Amino acid sequence: MNRQILLITLLLLPLAFTAEAQNAGKNDVMMKMQSLRNALLAKDSVTLSSLLADDVTYIHSSGFVQTKSQLIRDVMSGFQDYKSIEPSDMNVRMYDNASVVTVKLKTSVIFGGKPTDLNLLVTLTWIKMNGDWKLVARESVKLPDLQ
Repeated sequence: MNRQILLITLLLLPLAFTAEAQNAGKNDVMMKMQSLRNALLAKDSVTLSSLLADDVTYIHSSGFVQTKSQLIRDVMSGFQDYKSIEPSDMNVRMYDNASVVTVKLKTSVIFGGKPTDLNLLVTLTWIKMNGDWKLVARESVKLPDLQ
């Protein structure tokens, strides 16, 4: 009986460590999501640069695609001026060194001088590189306006 308990414990132990690591990773990614939101609102180029992978694709609901340097330039210049970003219904799925986040966003932004309020569904892909989570892809679609 004691051997069976020991065997079961040894078999389940790696699962406990895996679950704990996934929860820690999920918390890290959620903190990165908050940092991204704050950096966009504050026009913080240093934080944006640290969060974005060098080869990130940042795709808007209009189909407009930005690279890392284009996104940072447009945010810093005010061409893309976020006034509010309100997330809801965030779902974080963890994989080995990757995370896929889906989130609804109510966003108020001035884009190219034109004020726009958007109701979006956004998918963000984060990859753990050299021990740090980097955003490698972001894509959004417009949700129907709520009546």
